[in-house]
Amino acid sequence: MSSDSSSAVIGWFAALVGTIGFGSFAVPIKGDAADSVNIDPLVMQSYKTIMCLNAGIAISQGIVSSSIVTVSFIWGHFVFHEPVNNQLAAYAAVVVIMTGLIGMSYFSSTESLSNGSASSHSEEEHVQDLLRNKDFSFQNDETADLGPLEITQQISRFRRHDILIHGRSYSRRNLGRLSALMCGVWGGSILVPMHYSTGNTSGLGYVISFSTGALAVTITLWILRFGYNLFTTKSVMDSFNALPSFHFRVMMLPGAISGTVWSIGNVGSILAVEYLGQGVGYSASQAALFVSGMWGICYFKEVVNPSVIVKWFLSALLTISGILLLGYVSSPAGPGRR
Repeated sequence: MSSDSSSAVIGWFAALVGTIGFGSFAVPIKGDAADSVNIDPLVMQSYKTIMCLNAGIAISQGIVSSSIVTVSFIWGHFVFHEPVNNQLAAYAAVVVIMTGLIGMSYFSSTESLSNGSASSHSEEEHVQDLLRNKDFSFQNDETADLGPLEITQQISRFRRHDILIHGRSYSRRNLGRLSALMCGVWGGSILVPMHYSTGNTSGLGYVISFSTGALAVTITLWILRFGYNLFTTKSVMDSFNALPSFHFRVMMLPGAISGTVWSIGNVGSILAVEYLGQGVGYSASQAALFVSGMWGICYFKEVVNPSVIVKWFLSALLTISGILLLGYVSSPAGPGRR
């Protein structure tokens, strides 16, 4: 087997590992344990970082994955000039992948949207009464001085579809879509620095550098969260008490498993980029939406309508076909292969 063939095999196997890891890491935090404590996103990110949320597991990554594919391909093809055997076919493959990803996301969220609409009207009326009367009687003495964002966490017991920020109500779904788009644009670029690494800092060596950066950012976010609490409460002790709980007794095991699985997926995606290039390797890893969708449909039963499931699988087939086409027209061109 030639060197290029060996590199391709390693790269595609790594992409498969990344796909399974990225598609399964949310499973441990989808259970009743995490739901029972309403885990804060920053806490979940901390668990994930140490070991290196508002739709269903089959819904959450459609916009993220499709935008990551786009951004990764732009970096790989237009910035790093990674070779392809047929440019037109490569562009078509990216479009096919994005279409399939959006289709999987759409058809997995159809039933979720219809089920949620039935109860949203009565909840909306109740929360509007709370806001008009400023009836925050459910607060206790420890939360009385908190700002709008913290008050929102209390209101969320009654309202699942909106978020109150500085007196204005925003749709949770719309904010989630915006966050997903930002995550996708940012996520498609996170391995770009590896292309400029030298010596042993590429490939597996890049994992340590990546983990160090993730740890630094997570710590910074905790400091900023504490600073915001301090600004609103004017008390160091109250600011500390207002920080979200880690819920160690409940979340230690699922959080650790989730972080470990994500880290395995991250190592796989790094090796995929190393051997296949940014445009192909990281794009292929976004087939994780297929894995997470399978979890959501087969295990969590988030979608039960047979016609919707068939449409989802057709979208999945389209995504896989696009990935295979992209692999067929591309050459191994990772940072370590030049």
